[in-house]
Amino acid sequence: MTQTQLEKFIVYFTSGYTFVFSINALLRGNVEFIYYTAMMILSISIIVFIHKRLHFYPIVLMSLSVIGLLHLLGGNIMLGETRLYDYYFIPALFRYDNFVHMVGSAVMVMLAHALLMPILHKDFEMKRHGYFILLLVIIGMGLGVINELVEFVAVLVFDVGKQVGDYTNNLLDLVFNTIGSIIMA
Repeated sequence: MTQTQLEKFIVYFTSGYTFVFSINALLRGNVEFIYYTAMMILSISIIVFIHKRLHFYPIVLMSLSVIGLLHLLGGNIMLGETRLYDYYFIPALFRYDNFVHMVGSAVMVMLAHALLMPILHKDFEMKRHGYFILLLVIIGMGLGVINELVEFVAVLVFDVGKQVGDYTNNLLDLVFNTIGSIIMA
């Protein structure tokens, strides 16, 4: 498969699942996930705009697509009476939501690396390896904070605090964002 074919596949795959879950959210009247899907579409548009100039590696694009899918699965799939985002892999310790935050921040670090490499001198990455890793972690954490701000707007506008979670959930999201950023960096 050529890079162009792979990029087309990623576009079709992402568009397909976004369409399916958008229809699902509309039919269920899930305004929270209609909002999140709109934010995803905005993010995808920004990534496509940047990709046309920088030409990300396909693994970066596919990883971004997969994290979008994981997010939409989390809010739309029910396991019995439990929304996937609220499902515990390890009771009282590690939820699907934590997993998505950790993987999402890891993907954001991949994206940050792809964005920085064309503008950084190769010597910086090699000679200042520790600083470069720290920079990637900070960027991954910062992008995770943007995600939390998007969730906060959903709480304010759509009164979905019960679905999004409380202060402890917010801090756990930031902890798992940090863990994902460190692991990937």
